[in-house]
Amino acid sequence: MTSFLLRRAVTMALNMVLLSILVFALLRLIPGDASIAILGETSNEEQREAFREAYGLNRTPVEQYVDWSTDLLTGNLGESLRSGQNVTKDFLTRLPITMEIVVLSFFTTTVVGIIFGIWAARHQNSGTDMGVRIFATMAIAVPNFVLLTLLLIIPARLWGYAPPFGATDPFESPIENLRLFFPPVIILSLGSAAILLRFTRSGFLEVMRQDYIRTARAKGLNERDVTFRHALRNALPPVMTLAGLQLGGLLNGAVILERVMSLPGLGSWTLQAVEFKDYPVVMAVALYSAMVIMTINLVLDIAYAMVDPRIRIS
Repeated sequence: MTSFLLRRAVTMALNMVLLSILVFALLRLIPGDASIAILGETSNEEQREAFREAYGLNRTPVEQYVDWSTDLLTGNLGESLRSGQNVTKDFLTRLPITMEIVVLSFFTTTVVGIIFGIWAARHQNSGTDMGVRIFATMAIAVPNFVLLTLLLIIPARLWGYAPPFGATDPFESPIENLRLFFPPVIILSLGSAAILLRFTRSGFLEVMRQDYIRTARAKGLNERDVTFRHALRNALPPVMTLAGLQLGGLLNGAVILERVMSLPGLGSWTLQAVEFKDYPVVMAVALYSAMVIMTINLVLDIAYAMVDPRIRIS
């Protein structure tokens, strides 16, 4: 286990370096001048040159990357070109909002997808199974941004109700926080949960047809033990893989949700940074997203060995 974790740590570090170089290079290829985007078209050349000098934008891309990576090693993500604020401080301020959206969405996706997928498989071709499959098909067909928009329009038109905007601290007002986040998070999770549901159902049905399941039943085990002790453990690994892959989609969905609900999270912050070519902010969020996804993959690899004893980590 120790050697495995060391290898994965080295691999993650190399991936982070390569990703940072790629994102840094792509940002410099975007047409336009950051000084004009931030200072505006009315600024003169003297003001723009002073801006470039202050933030090192008049240096070569290689020099800029070396300066940025050197600061990163000391825990300094730089200063925002737009606001002049410390990126680390702004990042830590906005991170809890995005993390709450992602955690709630991921929890809803996995719970709904796995539970209803197993339920549909155990009642194959019944009315329950048909209803779940129809719901899943509709949830996959309708884009999340359409559902989020309808969440705003329909209550406003029918009942004159507009959901609250902004964010509340979950520790100070947990009920108000859930009232704000839960409905849009449920809608955001529907598409991902539906995909996971269908995948879980098909995988569970395939496992239930295996010889060792018939043997377990022939030995007199009750259906509950057959389902959870034998079938579920063998059906979970591919389901866990898909759930991990869906995390990237939930990170993207968080951007839409923050935009629609006017939440001051990392998503809306990143959109503004791309618009104004605020390079330090975009780099910080890109590294954060990569680290989250790679960490989830590592956790899933370890979880495989816990769920399926045939898998060994070495």
